[in-house]
Amino acid sequence: MQIQISTDYAIRILQYLHRNKEDLPTAMTISQSIGITYPFFIKIANQLKQKGLLTAVQGRNGGYRLARPANQISVYDVFLSIEGALSINRCLQDGHTCSRGESAGCTVQHFFRSVQDSLVAEMSSKSIADFVH
Repeated sequence: MQIQISTDYAIRILQYLHRNKEDLPTAMTISQSIGITYPFFIKIANQLKQKGLLTAVQGRNGGYRLARPANQISVYDVFLSIEGALSINRCLQDGHTCSRGESAGCTVQHFFRSVQDSLVAEMSSKSIADFVH
């Protein structure tokens, strides 16, 4: 399992906006500041807007800002916005049945559930504000 580069950049975009919350930076300014292409920024920004983490102000003096305070946006919120539901093993996916027919007592499934729950808890415990000094 590897977190997508777009999730990493999404965190960096929100981090940048938190650091520059007094401004209304443009897409070009943000993309250049964090070192990604403009089209890639737009793709990520659209996903963040759809999930209510980012807002765009249209017009000549428009730009981007956080949709809510940085301390109310968890890393897990960002992960869900970009990657969707977390499932580290197919036996943990909704609607999937155990290939061995043992889902109720499967020790492997219980182990992976514990690992996944720990990962979700850790990502949920950190906000965008925690990454800004």
